[in-house]
Amino acid sequence: MTYEIQLRDYQAECVENVLNEAKAGTSRQLVVLPTGSGKTIVMAAIARRLDKRTLILAHRQELIDQTLDKFKMFWPGCDVGICMGELDEVDNHIVVGSIQSCSRPKRLERLKAQGFELMMIDEAHHAPSASYQAVIDGLGFAGSNGNLLVGVTATPQHKLGLGNTFSKVVYSRSISTMIRAGYLAPLIGRKILTNLSLTDIRIQNGDFAIGDLSEAINTPQRNTFIAEKYKAYAGDRKGVAFCCDVKHCLDLAEAMRAQGIAAHAVFGDMPPEERKQILEDLKHGRIQMGVSCGVLCEGWDQSDIAAVVMARPTRSHGLYIQSVGRGLRLHPGKRDCLVLDFTDRANNLDSIMSLSSAIPDAAHIKEEREEVEEVEREEGDKTSKVEILEAVDREFDILGTARFIWIDLGSDEWSLQDDERHEIVMKPAGDGYVSTLYSPNGDAKEIVASPLPLAYCSGVSEDYARKHLKVAFADASASWLKETAIPTPGQRAFLEKQNAYTSGMTKSEAFLAIRKIIAVQNKQRRNGVETDESLTSNQKFFLEYRGIGTENLTKRQAQAMIGKIKMEESTVSKS
Repeated sequence: MTYEIQLRDYQAECVENVLNEAKAGTSRQLVVLPTGSGKTIVMAAIARRLDKRTLILAHRQELIDQTLDKFKMFWPGCDVGICMGELDEVDNHIVVGSIQSCSRPKRLERLKAQGFELMMIDEAHHAPSASYQAVIDGLGFAGSNGNLLVGVTATPQHKLGLGNTFSKVVYSRSISTMIRAGYLAPLIGRKILTNLSLTDIRIQNGDFAIGDLSEAINTPQRNTFIAEKYKAYAGDRKGVAFCCDVKHCLDLAEAMRAQGIAAHAVFGDMPPEERKQILEDLKHGRIQMGVSCGVLCEGWDQSDIAAVVMARPTRSHGLYIQSVGRGLRLHPGKRDCLVLDFTDRANNLDSIMSLSSAIPDAAHIKEEREEVEEVEREEGDKTSKVEILEAVDREFDILGTARFIWIDLGSDEWSLQDDERHEIVMKPAGDGYVSTLYSPNGDAKEIVASPLPLAYCSGVSEDYARKHLKVAFADASASWLKETAIPTPGQRAFLEKQNAYTSGMTKSEAFLAIRKIIAVQNKQRRNGVETDESLTSNQKFFLEYRGIGTENLTKRQAQAMIGKIKMEESTVSKS
């Protein structure tokens, strides 16, 4: 069975806008969608609808790999080849190429002979550079000759000159809009300032000069302070930290490890196999944090990243958004992404990016007061004082209301229950995940039948839940989740019977614990495993009315016995 991926509403709308604008003569189009919103799926949908000779350009190996995977996923059987390094598969219907290879004169001549009619550029904020312009001009996509150029980016402000390459933004959605619609993880921010001043650091190409910046901020005191705050505020979250250079990465990773946080530096000059292994370790939970200086800003997707540490200040809106975007993807059990903003005193300047300035309506923790903390650190033979100016919070006000509560069933399976005992279950299959809806009457319906990546599978499942189920009690932002009252007598009795009640438990914690117990019992029942769930009052009446003792019966045993009795009674009545 071949599963056809259904585009989300905004993705379908975007594709239609591109096609309609093309019909109207707009030949150089720009699409702006946030990180995590499925830009590559949109490109695949455009290519499939137009079905023309297509060249897709990207600047990183990771982006090219993702493009291949997503095209094959969305368009099974499509004829796709790679133009990169020694690979010269330029005769395919769809060609995915690295800009480094495609812009070389000899390779460009080979591409000219292919007659491409559609060119799409991933991370299109790089398009004004000379290498991209050479390919755009060389293949005839700079004018209005019937060819269509589509650029896709999350950060149109990242580079100047986009207006010279693309004539119109044909579709755009903001991060805030996508969060509120439930397609991206809510963002919360914590502003933590030190007294370091950035006023004397030189500016190069619109941002701080890396050498000067590293010398100012890469200190043992500051790195230790960042590690301590990560441990305090995000100690149970998988995260990524962004630094200014390799030395800063290595030093901050070491400071993290000194605090007991499994962290590893990731940078562009390290051997590819070593970098791949580190990212695999992060993916599978063998390490908790990746510490990067730019290499993870683009072309890297890991949906369970739930904390982003801005350990380097920046004046670049694009760089800030790309960095924060690493935590925007949805993942089962992930309610939000916490941004720890270490931008020092200069964070108060309008020219320095912070969560509140880059995404004005993203929720920042409400600041109740400011505290000054004198921290003494030993540095060689001298003791220095670091004055820490830290924003102290009392309330987390999360932007977005459409995320759902997924219950971890173990074995990498996830359960989403609605208010009427329907349950969506995601479980591993092949190289991805499938999703099934189970109804209270035992019926099952496939939602995702062919394996998809986990983040995409959960997104499709949540889309289905929004449209077809009642999910008030699965809303991760619901007010009842903040309920601090004691559990109800019924909750306590249920949990005590399951040996799951703990002293000090709140009403909301009891509710979540009960949901998990029920979800695990449902899983056992589907797998044919007996559970010790008590029979219902109706079952008890039915059996005892017929003289059958129920003292040691489970709900499942009672259900089987009642079915047998009803069948026997039906046979007798017919005879």
